[in-house]
Amino acid sequence: MKLFISIVLLLTLFLNPLIGFSQKENLKEVEISGVRYLIHPVKKGETVFSLCQKYKVTQKELTLANPGLTTVLETGTSVKIPIGKVAAEPKKQETKTIQAPIGDYYYHKVANNQTLISIAKQYQITVKDLIRINPELSNGLVIGQVLKISVSANNSSDKSEKESSAVSVEKESMKGYTIHPVVSGETLYSLERHYGITHEEMMKLNPALQNGLKAGMDLKIPVQHDTQVSKTTTAEQPYVKYKVENGETIYSVSSRFGIGVEELKKANPSLLSRSLESGEIILIPQNTAARNTVTDEQKPNSDQIKEEVSVRCNPNPDNIKQKYRVGLLLPLNLPGNDKIEQGGINKALLLSKISLNNPSVSVSSDTTLAVNGVNIDQKAESFIEFYEGVILAVDSMQRNGMNIELFVFDVSNQEMINALLLLDEFRDLNLIIGPVYPELQESVASFAAKNRIPMISPLSSSGNFELNNSWYFKVNPTKEFQLEETATYIADEFSKKNFFLLQQSGNSSSADAQLANLCREKMAIRLGKQLFHEYNLQENGVNSIKPLMDENGENIFVIPTDNEAQVSVAVTNLTALAEHYNVVLMGTPTLTRLKSIQTENYHRIRLRYLSPYFVDYSKPLVRRFVGNYRENFSSEPSQFSFQGFDVSYYFLSALFKYGKDFRACLPDYPMELTQMVFNFGKVAPMGGSMNRGMFVTGYERNFDVVNYGIAGEKK
Repeated sequence: MKLFISIVLLLTLFLNPLIGFSQKENLKEVEISGVRYLIHPVKKGETVFSLCQKYKVTQKELTLANPGLTTVLETGTSVKIPIGKVAAEPKKQETKTIQAPIGDYYYHKVANNQTLISIAKQYQITVKDLIRINPELSNGLVIGQVLKISVSANNSSDKSEKESSAVSVEKESMKGYTIHPVVSGETLYSLERHYGITHEEMMKLNPALQNGLKAGMDLKIPVQHDTQVSKTTTAEQPYVKYKVENGETIYSVSSRFGIGVEELKKANPSLLSRSLESGEIILIPQNTAARNTVTDEQKPNSDQIKEEVSVRCNPNPDNIKQKYRVGLLLPLNLPGNDKIEQGGINKALLLSKISLNNPSVSVSSDTTLAVNGVNIDQKAESFIEFYEGVILAVDSMQRNGMNIELFVFDVSNQEMINALLLLDEFRDLNLIIGPVYPELQESVASFAAKNRIPMISPLSSSGNFELNNSWYFKVNPTKEFQLEETATYIADEFSKKNFFLLQQSGNSSSADAQLANLCREKMAIRLGKQLFHEYNLQENGVNSIKPLMDENGENIFVIPTDNEAQVSVAVTNLTALAEHYNVVLMGTPTLTRLKSIQTENYHRIRLRYLSPYFVDYSKPLVRRFVGNYRENFSSEPSQFSFQGFDVSYYFLSALFKYGKDFRACLPDYPMELTQMVFNFGKVAPMGGSMNRGMFVTGYERNFDVVNYGIAGEKK
């Protein structure tokens, strides 16, 4: 990410050039908040270290002056070099008029040339008391800063009668106002909405807001607005405050309260550019929070929970006598279904079952498949392969004694779904797998919840029906979760390695681009004051990076984009570096789908990524599945075939063992599968479950593709 430093000044006063660098290089000098800076234009190859050496400043001083500064600087950008504070208080101290207090405090705006001593004398308090009430002063006094001075700490006994009168008038005027203490996470917009006042009114009542809203500030609020909020808080207050616990993330909090990530960020604009911090207070939209928050009185105690789960999750020996009806909803695009009408529903057609004894076979046509003599659109070929995996799972469970009646429904459109939901037979299903497209799931998910039928979303990671539907199971983790898990893995695994975050010009707007910010945040937490490298291979080339490479250890590169052209440039350069250095490229599974990049290059630079899928053909289960698939369908299984088997076998097994309400049993129900690992957990107190199982896949130099284990598991 490019570093842009824009200095916006209402007053740009350039002092006479000083001796040294300002004269030699004709650098501009500015004064900002009482500190003088040289503005240094970055030249190619310059780093934070080289600037510190050149100007004799510490890295901490340079970083404080330029928040967000990275080790490798972007050519052409500007860096502020601190060269000293504006000197001190004047010889002649002006007499300052003390403004009337608001509540228990005076509010003093720091003027030019004022010092801690002069302000303390003005209010007749000690410097120690001034710093105690304003702890930020430990970092120095800044012009324009608003300080709080306690009324009780001001021991002046010779106030003029005029001042006393002003204080009395101001105290009288405060009868119509209340004070709101600002906490971390609150925004000016949220407070204005909370109290129902305009921006202009808020700014007029609180002039200190001209310098921005900061935690710890006390805002003056009209009492009528505060009273109105208090009276309606239970029913109408838009937000409630929530204290972030250690280890929580934006995704986990949004899941906990059943809201979208974007909705949470909208309520807390500061989260648009950073992650959560432990202990901070954030705002949760109240309607959602109330719906998903269980009171202490409603919570069962731990013994009750254990007893209920134990009873519910004990295998039922009578299950073997029951017939289980399973609905499989796939977009097969069968002829005629695109014209179905509500007034002419063919019940026999809707309830027709595809015989398990007559699996699909290929026909001579290149554009169709045939299932029971019915032509299948080629666009549905992947779903036929999924269905074939389901057949093998059903066959395995039947061999284990499970009595299954499988209904396969074509749900290529909403009209077909609407027709199915009108049938009494559909209400008698014990398990629903599908639909596969989120845009067709809403009505089925609502139907499943109403009739207490487990519904499985087998393929898509999008859609948010699991947030408020406890009968909904999402097999593929959301994109946001996958990216956050990837960033966590990177920080945990590579924080002690020589780490490079590759900058990309005009980053992709896809979700993969979020990986850069997540990596910065998590690496910053792990590294503390240490820095990692950010480098732009497209602009700076491969030669300038060589001095930064570790000749003996691993050099980890993260590429936060799926833009094919930019990935191609990065892979080409890293492949050249890999001839002399130990290189590892960390990315996302999207990289493997870029057609212009040769797979052997990924092996040379040891590509690694997190994915819900990994097929280990050495596993006995996988070998048996492949053999059965070849025998029954005379072809090789695809990823869809493996997926159909894994999803069906897992949930049919849970249904057979625990009955229809197996929801609480899945966290303690591990199972070996062909290409996935299932680790289901609830996403919200009143919501459904999402699979969090992710493999770490690595491409090795010997051209093996290996599984490094399951992300998040303790080694």
